[in-house]
Amino acid sequence: MAIERSIKNLLLLVLAVIIVAFLWKTMWFLGGLAFFAIVVYFVYLLLKGNL
Repeated sequence: MAIERSIKNLLLLVLAVIIVAFLWKTMWFLGGLAFFAIVVYFVYLLLKGNL
């Protein structure tokens, strides 16, 4: 029974790694988009005089 549980955990881990590998480029894109939005908001506050 413990062997079945560890096999299930191993399969879930492999599945998670595969999903992360497929979404890696998307995560970098979303991270870059969020960084861009933060920089634009910072410049907006700077120009508005709130900083």
